[in-house]
Amino acid sequence: LLCFFFFQAEDGIRDPLWSRGLGDVYKRQVQINIGAVVKEADEWDQEMGPHPKPGVATLRSWDHIIANRYKIMYAPADDTCTLCTYGPCDLTGNKRGACGIDQAGACGKIVLIACLMGCCAHAAHGRHLYHWCIDKFGDMKFDMGSEILVDSPIYQTIMGTKPRTFKDFNEGLYYLEEEVVQLLAATHTGQERAFLDFESKALHAVRLDLLGME
Repeated sequence: LLCFFFFQAEDGIRDPLWSRGLGDVYKRQVQINIGAVVKEADEWDQEMGPHPKPGVATLRSWDHIIANRYKIMYAPADDTCTLCTYGPCDLTGNKRGACGIDQAGACGKIVLIACLMGCCAHAAHGRHLYHWCIDKFGDMKFDMGSEILVDSPIYQTIMGTKPRTFKDFNEGLYYLEEEVVQLLAATHTGQERAFLDFESKALHAVRLDLLGME
């Protein structure tokens, strides 16, 4: 014996959150048989990763393992730091700047700033394209076609969700922009001086850069 039940919400009802059960069904139908729930054809059945929407320090310990395994080599253009009004500071030998930073830390800060420059450029392009698509097409269904097996691999890996419409990408852009502000704040005078932590933040910036590009 096979029974089917169809639920349809009233037209115009919208909710920003995904439906989690039969009592929260919006703008779509669910097919049920006795003893089991039949998934929709476009239901995302991928297992959630351990760290969706990672923060600045979420993967810090893992980044340190990588940095200690593969030693970082710097080739500074000069031996001074001129990134703030306390400078220029002489960092030759074992000297430290006015904020306490050493040569390796100054180089790590430059690496992070360089990564953020590219990340911000791509995020700005992504934000512009997002607004353009919304203005021109509205909140369309996001569909890359039948030949694309995973239509947003970076977004799904980092955010832990699958975008269904254009507006779903706004969550990713907001997340990216908030993280970038925190990363850039770490480059302010005296906020950070350990080169390993600068490198960890640079890796996070690269993850965000990939998200912005996608």
